Amino acid sequence: METKDKKLIIVEKAEELFASQGFSGTSVREIAKAADVNVAMISYYFGSKEQLLMEILRYRSDYLQTKVDDLLNSATLSWWDKMDIHIDYYVEKMRDNQHLHRIIVREVDMNSGSEMSEFILQRKKAHFDRFCDFIKQGQEAGVFATDVDLLGLYTLLPGVSKHILFNQDFMRVIIEERTGNTPTKDDMLDFAKEFLKKLFRKNLEII
Repeated sequence: METKDKKLIIVEKAEELFASQGFSGTSVREIAKAADVNVAMISYYFGSKEQLLMEILRYRSDYLQTKVDDLLNSATLSWWDKMDIHIDYYVEKMRDNQHLHRIIVREVDMNSGSEMSEFILQRKKAHFDRFCDFIKQGQEAGVFATDVDLLGLYTLLPGVSKHILFNQDFMRVIIEERTGNTPTKDDMLDFAKEFLKKLFRKNLEII
């Protein structure tokens, strides 16, 4: 097995265990067993359990950041298309990385002020700053309204996405009662995307 494959398996198994048992409740030995590697290999690749978690967060957030940067630099897409695609990326990554987001909530809430929680907060702030840059460039281009609360707008992304994707049983019951139809997971994913796009347009359209 290639070194890259081994590292990826360790990262994926660690992410699953951290999300289900918590960071503090998961041992390196458990991660090694789940990944079918020895403890020494984890120490060799990552140094410590803390560094392993940071690598998970860095890998996932860098991927989204690259997508946002590619969008911002596109010369062929309109600003509204860029916004819609950004929302699609965000919601899809929220769905695909639910383990990661549970880790983030658990660690920031339970270990405020620790090196790990500070690392997480800095990563979140970096994404917020990039989001603000995106909106401001759209404002400078004369496309987006300028009287916008950027913090409030940004909060809609994780707020709406997490509520819909992490409370699917509740959403399913309400939608069934209102429409008579049973929504699939893909239906709820699409609902989150379209609802966010409508909210962003209402806030960013120049009247």
